[in-house]
Amino acid sequence: MRKNVGKFIDDAAEARFKQAFDRAMTSWPTRVDLEITTSFGRTVASTVEGPSDGTPVLLLPGGGSTIAPWGPFAEAWSADRTVIAVDTIWDAGRSVQTKPIPSGIEAAAWLNETLDGLGLEVVHIVGFSYGAWVCVNQLVHDPAKLRSVTAIEPPGTITGLPWRTWAKMLRMLFGDEDQYLSYLAWVRGGKLPESATLDLLMASKREFVQRGTPRPERLTKAQWRTLNTPLSVLLSGRSRFISRRAANIVRRSAPSAQVRVFPQASHALLVDEPDAIIHHVRDFLREHDSTHNS
Repeated sequence: MRKNVGKFIDDAAEARFKQAFDRAMTSWPTRVDLEITTSFGRTVASTVEGPSDGTPVLLLPGGGSTIAPWGPFAEAWSADRTVIAVDTIWDAGRSVQTKPIPSGIEAAAWLNETLDGLGLEVVHIVGFSYGAWVCVNQLVHDPAKLRSVTAIEPPGTITGLPWRTWAKMLRMLFGDEDQYLSYLAWVRGGKLPESATLDLLMASKREFVQRGTPRPERLTKAQWRTLNTPLSVLLSGRSRFISRRAANIVRRSAPSAQVRVFPQASHALLVDEPDAIIHHVRDFLREHDSTHNS
């Protein structure tokens, strides 16, 4: 029996989730799905083929989410390169966790094994929210394969979470579905997701029991000083997760990093500023295609 790992309630719950997942994935271009065996369990990734002269880019979703919202971004960025989106092994999805991941060290080991299984010797990585912490965590613990990192709204990475956000999260975790919907709207600037995305988020909450997810770890001053891989940090001006001090902290701690703040955006930056994100990340990846951390 698997302990301290996430799992679906039963086979019927998994089937209901996968139906919602398939509906939400209609925004994706034609893709190939791959399974990678790691010491932490089976990881599933979706690949959109692009030109071979561009370094591949790997996308990581937010916590409690899936790769479905990356569809329009995968389509845009695949004009330059192959795009790969990974089902994080600790969330509801197609991946199946069999071994706990209690800290950032294990999270980095899982991602490195996933990159090995995909045959990627060098890669750009882009993450949103919790996935952005995973990206920065990889930069700290095992950056050898990383050509660049783009962290979009990384909670708990630059500053601690605001106390009000902690309180809302706790009420959401132990509350009913109405409290969950209220929390989603609060995080997203008063707006709920469109129907297919909302149905998938609700399926994740109903059908999946999440356990043992590593908590995002705030970078120390010493860790900031070790970073030498190209880094872009994208922040929202109306974020519920990240302090307004975060941009200045990054600029002071990692002077070579790119920092961009979208003043009117909520934490749902991919929804609030999709075109700007597509163009910014595309240009950043192009700029660093020939730069490798050695």
